[in-house]
Amino acid sequence: MEPQWESKAAQAATEEDWSVAFVHAGAGYHSVPNEPAHREACASACRVAIAFLKNGGSATDGVEMALKSLEDNEITNAGYGSNLSLDGTVECDASIMEDSGRSGAVGAVWAFKNPSALARLVLDNARKPLSLKRVPPIFLVGHGALAYAKEHFFPEVDNKALITKHAHARWNKWRKELDTAEQEERATNKRQRAGRRPTSAAKPAVEKATVRAPIQPDNEDLVTDTVGCICVDRWGNVAAGSSSGGIGMKHRGRVGPAALIGVGTWIAREGQSVVAATCSGTGEQMAHTLIASKTVDRIIAMEDEIEGLRNSIEEDFMGSRIVKESPMSSAVGIMAVKIDKDSSKGRIKFLYGHTTDSMVMAHMTPSMKDPETIMSRNRNNPETCIGGKSIRASKLAVE
Repeated sequence: MEPQWESKAAQAATEEDWSVAFVHAGAGYHSVPNEPAHREACASACRVAIAFLKNGGSATDGVEMALKSLEDNEITNAGYGSNLSLDGTVECDASIMEDSGRSGAVGAVWAFKNPSALARLVLDNARKPLSLKRVPPIFLVGHGALAYAKEHFFPEVDNKALITKHAHARWNKWRKELDTAEQEERATNKRQRAGRRPTSAAKPAVEKATVRAPIQPDNEDLVTDTVGCICVDRWGNVAAGSSSGGIGMKHRGRVGPAALIGVGTWIAREGQSVVAATCSGTGEQMAHTLIASKTVDRIIAMEDEIEGLRNSIEEDFMGSRIVKESPMSSAVGIMAVKIDKDSSKGRIKFLYGHTTDSMVMAHMTPSMKDPETIMSRNRNNPETCIGGKSIRASKLAVE
């Protein structure tokens, strides 16, 4: 009888296992020829995260491992293969947050293969008191982050080791386009000073580029956005994180939403429910609208989670004054998860929405043989494309 008792106990433990990993590789334009590579990047990140979660790892472990996997994959705009700054270097942002409210983040860092791992170090050290009642940091940038990493023997790499030939080719292309635009702008200014009114054809290319997103060749990605992950461990604890190389041709020192808690990543509790969100898109507009925190608030407050996500995208972001009045093209993609720990429901809601051409995601539970990947394509850009599904935590099976 004892083996049978052990079998039932093991079964009960399995049914109570909440473990699941959700990953996205950014909202933007993912070319059809490159779609399998984007799907596999997300799937690989899920596999790594689940391997840790299945063996008793924390939700934070899962998020860190997934983000590191995405950063090591050159097809993503994070870590190795990131977009290059104006001067041709890589600068990255990353953050990790737990449902306790604790977080760790780094911004505008250039000497690390995995900025998410450095963000995890900041998060872990924030739990430890410092001498003389000093407050440990939760967000470090630039040279300060580099000094912190040296102090804690965190491994550094040469910035050139983060640059791929494809990223450098994009930078060369954009550099030439920018040089041409600047020449046209100087010529326009010269004509204006001479008292001649410029024709519409003489308007700077930079101005035109801000009105609408560029049309991409079928085989070329528009790699501009943040990658993200949300994990739930076997005990129902939740963590989320983001990582990004930022927008191409950015100024050195620019910090994007991947490093900003409440903008790119946010988690909140309400009773037995926990909601987490990780976002990508036009970073400066995301920062002005605090889109991650507003999305979480909407999902918590509304009975219909899908409608809450839609309202956040259409009202809090696209409907905001800062976005409406912006000369830049506006884009946002949001992946959100709601965990209901009420035993009568026992469900995990997986939600996503984006205004971009596409958004690629994956999720996996311990019982799944392979991750399920999603390439959501928006045929009505810039209207909102919404999706989602429910996962039973007790059975760990997708409905």
